[in-house]
Amino acid sequence: MPPLRGPTRGGWGRLKPVDVDPLEVYGLPSKGETRLADFKVQERFYAKIIERYLQFCTDAKGRDGLLERFASLELAEKKTPSAWSADPPSWSSTSQTSRTPSSSASSAITTPIVPTSASVSALAAASQDLTLVLSALRKLREAIVATDRSDDFATQVYLFCIRLAILAKHPQSYHPALLHLLRSIHRRKPLLNVELQEVASYRVLDAACRRGDLAEAYHLRCLYKLHCTTVDAALYALAHDDWVALNRLLQKQKVPTAAGAAPSAPPTMRRTGTADAYQGKLLEYAVHNMRVHTLKCFGRAYLRLEDVQYLETATELSWADLQSKYSVGWEREGDAVVIRKVQPRIPAAAAPTTAT
Repeated sequence: MPPLRGPTRGGWGRLKPVDVDPLEVYGLPSKGETRLADFKVQERFYAKIIERYLQFCTDAKGRDGLLERFASLELAEKKTPSAWSADPPSWSSTSQTSRTPSSSASSAITTPIVPTSASVSALAAASQDLTLVLSALRKLREAIVATDRSDDFATQVYLFCIRLAILAKHPQSYHPALLHLLRSIHRRKPLLNVELQEVASYRVLDAACRRGDLAEAYHLRCLYKLHCTTVDAALYALAHDDWVALNRLLQKQKVPTAAGAAPSAPPTMRRTGTADAYQGKLLEYAVHNMRVHTLKCFGRAYLRLEDVQYLETATELSWADLQSKYSVGWEREGDAVVIRKVQPRIPAAAAPTTAT
């Protein structure tokens, strides 16, 4: 009997197909990927990105759940600048906030959250999907730049990338996209007036809030002839160090908990200020410095506060958070806050008289 030659029959000689995510099929064009140079391939790849993002939104089960997923990322505080340039953001668990028993304002501002294993795993899976979407958008943006494409499709991709990256607080994605859209695509394929005003407002707020360059922010507002009451109010608040005016733009209120929600679920906060979700994310970059300035004003203007609730309401943080996040070294005496202690004056010793 002649020996069998050729491939063996049955499943022993077959290799299992590699399960590759559709968003990871292509590499970065800057690293040598050439398959995304075809316009049709770019459009199909963008359709897969949109499909994954819509699934991400559907799993969030509503607007409040979607905002909660974005808020749980805490990218700017957890990532270093070197890590930003290498990888898209990843999820990190929210630290548990302690409640001050002697203050009722603390419970109104922050509520202790005990995350369950199911919620942690769900947020981690959602963060992985968002990471893949941001990585895929970077590949698509590089392909559009490499092919010098400036049509309606390129505008749509860049607008989607800017909005998503702003919600994720990933400036390494939205800032270069803003620059290319305004400097390159807009010159060859002018944006609609509504789109131009929107993108220009994002660039102005990014310059003023994240980079702290008010001079450039005012210059960009004049350059693009921006007419936006929210941007004007934000620039006024930052120029005058007006924490109250800035907080009015970012004002939030609690939304009643749904009937079927878990008892340990955190209260949903919905923005009620004049800033929308995208502008609010950019304005949040300026909150830390403005809050530090407010605390310095308290330290210079007061020796003692009789009610800690006034301080917590003004800064929108509990006393425990002020100590842990801002290293406030003031002391508590019941409900009062001692900012500075007045040292009693010691009378100067009389000069000894010499007998003549």
